[in-house]
Amino acid sequence: MERNGTSAGEKRKDMNARQLNQQHSIIDFLDQNGYRPTSKRGDNYLYISMIRDREKHASFKVDIHKNLWYDHGIGVGGNLVDLACRIFKTKDVKEVIRLITGNFSAFHPQTAAQVLNQSGNDKLRILNEGYIQDHRLTDYLNARGISLDVANQHCRELTYSNQGRFFKGICFKNQSGGYELRSKGFKSCIAPKDVTMIESGDTNLLVFEGFMDFLSYVMLPVFHVADASFLILNSVSLVGRASEYLSAYDSKCLFLDNDPSGLKAAAQIRQTYPRVIDMSLFYAGQKDLNEYLSQNSKCIEQDCVALAL
Repeated sequence: MERNGTSAGEKRKDMNARQLNQQHSIIDFLDQNGYRPTSKRGDNYLYISMIRDREKHASFKVDIHKNLWYDHGIGVGGNLVDLACRIFKTKDVKEVIRLITGNFSAFHPQTAAQVLNQSGNDKLRILNEGYIQDHRLTDYLNARGISLDVANQHCRELTYSNQGRFFKGICFKNQSGGYELRSKGFKSCIAPKDVTMIESGDTNLLVFEGFMDFLSYVMLPVFHVADASFLILNSVSLVGRASEYLSAYDSKCLFLDNDPSGLKAAAQIRQTYPRVIDMSLFYAGQKDLNEYLSQNSKCIEQDCVALAL
């Protein structure tokens, strides 16, 4: 213990944090993690705040000369480590330093079939859940024909670590607290696996295989059905688990994939429940509803014929 009561280890950690603030730019850190300035004024870069609820006007400032930030919306500012602690939602400075110096934004590929499990071990850790802002994720949504506003109504950007490596993805929550995860070239989930139910109507239940198809439905007024709730299976293997929801509605509209597994699930539902309408006939030339959206993204609403039950 040194004379001022600070241990040598704490002093080394503080020194590392100071060195990090001196050697790494806040602007570069934000850029690597998908945050872009809305404008530049001299030495100041202005951003939509990434450390609180989404705002319409940029009030987060970075002084590139001093390498300091300040959020006018909450009256708080600091250095790179302070900002990273808020973004990653942790007070562990040592971990934050490791995240920054380990090239957090690398998007290391994972095995697409891997089911990540956050229960019973510390290998998987969710670091942050917020609005979708990373440009790679917004580019992915754009390529799939999904607007950012629609995605942010139903999904979030998830920042997580798995076995010491760090990732970001678009997440969609299920009934048991697990997540479906998507990004370019990556499809997985965080256990527990379950369906997702969105209740907004009393008469009709619209059934989707995955959440990208559900988002595609929102983007396609031609398919909209009045007085409807939404069931996203997150896997056709979960049809049996969805029985309580399928039984509760008078009419069921199926927006499943036009592939063997989707056709099999649709047949199972038609055989088990009354008043089932297979909507996949309207996009029979495409694999699924998202592919239909991608190939018909220029269709304007007045050219579409409204569907009615």
